Amino acid sequence: MPDGSAGAAGGYRDPETGKGRVFRGGRFRTMDPRLPEATALGVWEGRIAYVGHDPAEAEVRVRAVARGAGAAGAGAVETEDLRGRHAVPGLIDSHSHLIVEGVRLRQLDVWGRSREEAAELVRAKAAGLPPGAWLHGRGWDQNLWPGREWPRREELDRAAPDNPVVIDRVDKHSVWANSLALRLAGIGHDTPPPPGGEILRDDGGAPSGVLVGRAQQLVFSVMPPWDGLDPLEAFLAAEREMLSCGLTTVVDCGTRKRDFGILGSAYEAGIPRVRFRAYVQAEPWEEGLLGGGPRRGLCGGRFSLDGVKLFSDGSLGSQSAWLSEGYADRPGHLGGHNYEDGALEEVLAKVRDRGLQAAIHVIGDAASAQAVRVMGKVLGAGSRARRWRLEHFQLAPPWLAREAARLGLVPSIQSVGLMTDLHMAGLRLGEGRLGDAYAWRRLLDLGCVLINGSDAPIESPNPFLGIYAACARRDLQWRPEGGFQPGDALTAAEALASYTVWPAWAAFAEGELGRLSAGCRCDFAVLDRDPLSTPLRELHGTRALLTVIGGSPAWASPDF
Repeated sequence: MPDGSAGAAGGYRDPETGKGRVFRGGRFRTMDPRLPEATALGVWEGRIAYVGHDPAEAEVRVRAVARGAGAAGAGAVETEDLRGRHAVPGLIDSHSHLIVEGVRLRQLDVWGRSREEAAELVRAKAAGLPPGAWLHGRGWDQNLWPGREWPRREELDRAAPDNPVVIDRVDKHSVWANSLALRLAGIGHDTPPPPGGEILRDDGGAPSGVLVGRAQQLVFSVMPPWDGLDPLEAFLAAEREMLSCGLTTVVDCGTRKRDFGILGSAYEAGIPRVRFRAYVQAEPWEEGLLGGGPRRGLCGGRFSLDGVKLFSDGSLGSQSAWLSEGYADRPGHLGGHNYEDGALEEVLAKVRDRGLQAAIHVIGDAASAQAVRVMGKVLGAGSRARRWRLEHFQLAPPWLAREAARLGLVPSIQSVGLMTDLHMAGLRLGEGRLGDAYAWRRLLDLGCVLINGSDAPIESPNPFLGIYAACARRDLQWRPEGGFQPGDALTAAEALASYTVWPAWAAFAEGELGRLSAGCRCDFAVLDRDPLSTPLRELHGTRALLTVIGGSPAWASPDF
């Protein structure tokens, strides 16, 4: 498969060819306003042939569709009784990083730990490694520590003096490194930060151990890739986790060219089950991969190249998001940005000319304003038809929200992250700007189409945590009292739409995914409760019992 393409060689054979099924006894939320609820589905070759309430009619319809397709008698039609359980269309994570999530599952995880506990976990892990072996972990968050002070290299030096150590911050926009890792990366007193990056320093001017934004690449460039884990092995580990959450389609935001080729070969061999949609890293520009434009619906609709991912700025937690006014807790500091207008326009013009979608990481209001301004210039009157995306779009004052809506840009939110950020955002932004943060109701009321995701490994891929956070605007301890800016909460139906019908539309797949309607691919998740009627306080406990992709079970809980 040259240049990472997949599906063109004709080696793929859809496992659903020639198969018919009827699912009966379910309580389906179809997300189709013409028939909002159903109890039976009929499926032929992975697509829905019947939606309604009559299992016998479902089988008749399946056989009729099979005969129309030239199948002799349609063969045996299998029947699955869902025994009154609730089901929703297959859930779509619109922003994730599957291989990186698979790596996280094998990494040292210090999430939620104090700095002392984190260092002790590093000490215990290093004790089992040979001298010189790299130790890579993730999950620290200085905002959870007394004083909210950044960590220092000396703490890791004491824990692992003979091993280079790099621990990603929870948002992956900063790393905490020890002296050996810094030395191997050539980072010292006189090392200048790269554009879009920051090297934090101690009072004597020496690197303190924290690298922010693009400065992380200084140490990543000398580290072994993926902690020695094969990319496909990591992907399949993450896929199992995603399927167990009821996810049937995952959008990978920032796929590397090499990994796209590896995954394309795996899909053509029929190995993964989850539907995978790639937004390839924009830089360095890969004309061989991107020059042919989007490639959707490969391998039985399971593998697609939709567009290109760009990073404009960093994160609030790392103080690297690009703000128009200084951070409230770091006066004068505006964060960082990766593009001047001209450079961003040049890349986006390539994306436009090749018919790809653009997805730009924007968290600060200055980053968002630049993205909206340059996207509007590049696309002109045709902006709405392109369905270009604003990833995160966390801080949008009213004028900016209106302009994004006017252009038809798609806010790609990660509502699960609000449970972390609601305790930190006020410190970074101050009360005066907080009303413009996470303003999802404002965006909806302006006519924007909201699509939801997890940003895994930054947050849990469990979509029901995201649905809960979007509706409750509280953390799992039901804080703060009354909710964080509750006027911007979504209803349960809107939150479910942000994981089903809306992301299907954003991916030009509204006739394929996101709803249970005749002609659509038969993807759905059977749940232990109805997310549209469950009390809000209990919504985050929703569990998937069965995940069906293309009419076939892809994962089942022991409780099913």
